Order: sequence, then structure tokens, then C-alpha cells
Amino acid sequence: MITVSAKPPEPYIHADNRALVLCNGYQSVLIAASQLRSCAETFAIIAEEGRATRTQAQHVVGGFKQGGEVVIYAGTQDALLSVTVSEADFKAVREAIATR
Repeated sequence: MITVSAKPPEPYIHADNRALVLCNGYQSVLIAASQLRSCAETFAIIAEEGRATRTQAQHVVGGFKQGGEVVIYAGTQDALLSVTVSEADFKAVREAIATR
């Protein structure tokens, strides 16, 4: 058995070949690789139109532009997580998941 000390991370967004993970420091949402195309399309609409929301069954992904930043939300309809990123970081995330 092992027990180690741990603390909540700083908020982050991570994308790799298996998933997109959004973390607000206390909760995380994982968007599986099979859903990244839909997520990328939603993010493209946010970039172009300033806001978008997409639902699939109980799952939600979306966001909106606000004062030079972008709020991204994801999760289930009754448990959404939100993070705020700069427009430059949002563009980098969009580019990362668009190649999946």
C-alpha cells in the first residue's frame, strides 16, 4: 500500500492523440478521441461566430468569446465544467484537436 500527499492542479487544458482534458483545478472533463471531430467543429464555430453549444445525449461542449478571452465548457448537462483561456491559447487548442 502507498499513500502520498497530493493537491489540486492549476487549471489546464491538455490534448493528445487519445483525448482532450479540461480541468478547472478541482474537476476534470475528458473528451475522448472519438468525439474530437465534433468538438473541433464546435470550437470552429466559437472562433467564427463567438459562441456555440453542441450536445450529444447528456454530453455538452461549447463556449463563448468574452473580452479577448474564451470560456469553454464541457461535461454533462447536470455537471458542466468551465475554464477561461486567452484567444491565442484557444487557437492553439483548436489547432491541436483539428489534426486528430
